[in-house]
Amino acid sequence: MGDCAGFGSNYERLKEAPSDQTNGIGVTELGKQYARGTRVSFALANWIRSQGYYAQAFPGPSAGALLLIPPAIASGLGELGKYGSLINRQYGAGLRLAGVTTDMPLVATKPDRFGADDLCSTCQVCTNACPPGAIREQKQMVRGVERWYVDFDKCIPFFA
Repeated sequence: MGDCAGFGSNYERLKEAPSDQTNGIGVTELGKQYARGTRVSFALANWIRSQGYYAQAFPGPSAGALLLIPPAIASGLGELGKYGSLINRQYGAGLRLAGVTTDMPLVATKPDRFGADDLCSTCQVCTNACPPGAIREQKQMVRGVERWYVDFDKCIPFFA
């Protein structure tokens, strides 16, 4: 069993991230929230171990073997957005994730469905704004499940 935590970014700082090559405000905000996630995931894992259970921290974005988005969705932190990441009810796309796996018995929460999927069905903002054209307009069959699909093979060369 695992647990995910989300850390909301300061929107005014975060919205500067793509264009802040000179001042670094947005990049600093991202780093600050990922650092919070690292500290919290390791502190939580340490506390769980002190209670006699196994625990391993998975700080994002370097969570390694643990994909953070599926457990974040399952634990009610948001819905899968068309662009392939999490949309949170309060922070939108500005939520940064970290996780902990454990054998400690936990009470599971339920997914939070608030309409992001419906919005993504009609909105084309991210699809139209994607420079390499990697975001599909409609859901695709992916490993037997209809879901939003991002062609990351197009993303990698663009970001490299």
